[in-house]
Amino acid sequence: MSIATLTGAAVVDEVAARDPDRVSAGGSRTWSVCGRNFVVAITELTTGDRLTEHDLPDEYLLLVQDDALVGVEHAGQPRVTVAAPALVVIPAGTSTVSTAAPTTVVRVFTARCDEQMRRAVNHTAGADPRTAPLPEPTEHGSDRIRVHRLSDIPVQESRFGRIFRTASLMVNWFPAQDGPRDTERLTPHSHADFEQMSVTLAGDYVHHLRVPWTARMSQWRDDEHAEVGSPSMTLIPPTVIHTTRAVGPGLHTLIDVFAPPRADFLAQGWVLNSGDYQGGRP
Repeated sequence: MSIATLTGAAVVDEVAARDPDRVSAGGSRTWSVCGRNFVVAITELTTGDRLTEHDLPDEYLLLVQDDALVGVEHAGQPRVTVAAPALVVIPAGTSTVSTAAPTTVVRVFTARCDEQMRRAVNHTAGADPRTAPLPEPTEHGSDRIRVHRLSDIPVQESRFGRIFRTASLMVNWFPAQDGPRDTERLTPHSHADFEQMSVTLAGDYVHHLRVPWTARMSQWRDDEHAEVGSPSMTLIPPTVIHTTRAVGPGLHTLIDVFAPPRADFLAQGWVLNSGDYQGGRP
């Protein structure tokens, strides 16, 4: 497990390379990293173990990457079984995730989930002041579990990845890429006031990172080219110019996390479940 957290002082600060922040009685291992507005947890989930979250104030996202028969239970609803790669939106309240075979799952929570934020390995680092705080949600999702199977979503060249949202979160789950990325078609860019968490689930990557020069030379930093395996989490702060490159043979899987939902992606019509959020409950 590789975890890299970016700060304003140093472009890349390795905060946890091997040890999980939690090991359950059933042997599951979890690594958590937070930004100002969200926390991402990667869990190597063992058979028979249960990931229970109590009284969450917000919806959260569960990403299932294989066919391990993952079960989701929530507040008296019928148990939902996920038997293929899928993104699952789980309502606020108490819920449990379990599996019939060992697998790795990703969960994304809002910063209003206090216990989940405290579990993050970097929770004491403090919020980046350039990041706008998480606003209260103006829209509401459903009270039911919603499963979005990736096999039901064809790849479209006109759409940027596979983007999903909750009232306060957004993720872009890119289609798997076979082999390395074309080095003549990279996309360096930056974000003025929000963080991006890049999560790798398969393959090897290099995050190319550049801190813009300001009038204060003491703030200048050398470029970084952070090599990560999978799974990994890399938190990219506001203003840092970045692009990510898959390297080496085989399949590569990358997910980007944001909070709140990005207005530019919504305006482009790229958000696959935007119909669930129209200012009220469907």
